[in-house]
Formats: sequence, structure tokens, C-alpha cells
Amino acid sequence: MKLFNLRLLLVLSLLIALGTVGSVWAESSNATTSVNLKTEQWTGHSFTFLVLPADKQADGYEIFAVDQATQGFEGDRSVRIPYAPHVGKQVTVSEVIPYSAGPNQQDFMVYMTVNDTGEKLVGRTMRGQLEGLVLTDDLMKARQQFLGKTIYPKFRELTGMYIPGSDKSPMAVSIPIGSPVTVVDVYAGNQSQEPIWLVVSVNGEKAILPIAYSWTNIPVASWTGTQPWQDALFSEDPRLTLGWSHNVWYQIENGNVETGMTKGQVLLSWGKPARSETNDSVWIYANRKINFSRDVVDSIEDVSTNQ
Repeated sequence: MKLFNLRLLLVLSLLIALGTVGSVWAESSNATTSVNLKTEQWTGHSFTFLVLPADKQADGYEIFAVDQATQGFEGDRSVRIPYAPHVGKQVTVSEVIPYSAGPNQQDFMVYMTVNDTGEKLVGRTMRGQLEGLVLTDDLMKARQQFLGKTIYPKFRELTGMYIPGSDKSPMAVSIPIGSPVTVVDVYAGNQSQEPIWLVVSVNGEKAILPIAYSWTNIPVASWTGTQPWQDALFSEDPRLTLGWSHNVWYQIENGNVETGMTKGQVLLSWGKPARSETNDSVWIYANRKINFSRDVVDSIEDVSTNQ
């Protein structure tokens, strides 16, 4: 009986230990998993004020102190909260209230508190998006996942970094699509649609790759089944992982599309189409039309600008 109890105790101890290890592993493996929050799920979550573009900083954020919100929503720009005291600050959402913004359109009043001052603010979403904010958790997880890592951008040009004190505008940095770059910094950008900037080193130059880490604070109509940062970069070398031929990469690097290419290859070469038709089997690019058969390019046609 004592032997049985001892064995039972050992088994229980092992199960507890495995459970603990399992929970730690789950926590570690999910540390950089994005969470997509719809606006109505924001309550209790922290957001960070983005940098505003230079031409919008004087106007401040389109968010208001609670006691001045009525004036602000009626168009009084003078009551917007000022830029300098709020940029980079964190707020916690205390309440989200839906309201009708037109036929079949619902938007939200978002009440929040500035974490370090206790200031009470309110903003109003447009098509489910509140300009000027990024989910703080997204910013932290993007740093965990990308800082110091090699990534492979899906663009031929990246925006160059502005050099403080310089009177020159930053120059675009050209790179082959899918070539390796190193992430040297991650911080809040200036666009709510792609609110996080990955600062990358390209042959000794610094450039910016804007991303959205999750679909939070992006209109739900834009959401897809993949993580949004995957539109901007590969996390592994695509020339090793995708198995495409040298010819396909040659066409992509030179901005060409030919029959037999897949939709993914077309997206890399020409980017997203202006529009799609016939259940996404036809893509229109300015004066070119691509016809797909089972997601493979079947034919390419010239389209007149009048059409």
C-alpha cells in the first residue's frame, strides 16, 4: 500500500510538473501571437498614440477631452487634444458604445483614460477605425518577434530614414524582392492602417517597412485569414522555402507576369490589383487584365483606359 501511494505521488508530481512546463511552453510559443480585437472588444486594452504626419501635428489628434467632445464632434478643431503632450502616451479603453452611422453602418464612441495622468478622453471611430492609435500589445509583440531578426520584404523599394538636422528628404532604398534585411528598431509609425515601423538595415542604409501586426483597429471589411504583416514580408528566405524556379524569381525581380504564374507570384511582381472580377478569377491592373484558371495565370490582355 505504501509502495502504491508512493508511486501515485510520483505520478501526480510528474503530471503537475509536465502541466507547468506545458503552460510555460504555451505562454512562450504564444508570446508573439497577434490577437485580432474588434472595436467592441477594446475595453480594458491599452493603446499607444502614434506619431502624426508633420502636416497634421499642429491640428492634434481627432480625440477630445470628455467635457469638450460635443464641440469636437461638431467640427471644432480647436478642442482636439494637442500633439506634443500625447504622442507616445498610453491610454486604456474604459468603455465602447456603438451607435448608428448610417444605413447598415455601425461605429463606436471609445472612452479612454491616459495611463499616467488620468485624463479622460473620447474618440469616434470611422468605419470601425480610430485614427492615431496602435494596440500597445501589438507594438510589444512586434518588437519581440522582429527586433534583431532577418526578414525578407515583399517590396522593391523601402522608404529611407530621415536624418535629423538634414535638409534633404529621405531617399528610397532599392532592394530585390525577398532579399534579406536586418530589423534594427521597431517603433510606432504615423499611419493607423500600418501603425508599426520596422527599421531595417540594407547595405549600411536604414529604411522603413510599415506593417500592421494584427487586424485590431483596421476596418473588419479588410480582414483576411492571414496575419496582416505577411502582406509586407516573409519571415524566412522565400528562395529556400517556396521552391520556385530561377525563371519565376527573374520575372518577379523584373516586374514581369507571364502565363503559368500563380496568384502569389503575381502579387509579388505587380502588387494588388486595382480590382478583381468574376469571383476573383480576373484581376485588373490599369491597362492590363489577367485571367486565372484555378489560381494560375491563363492569359494576359491589354485593356484600353476607356474600358
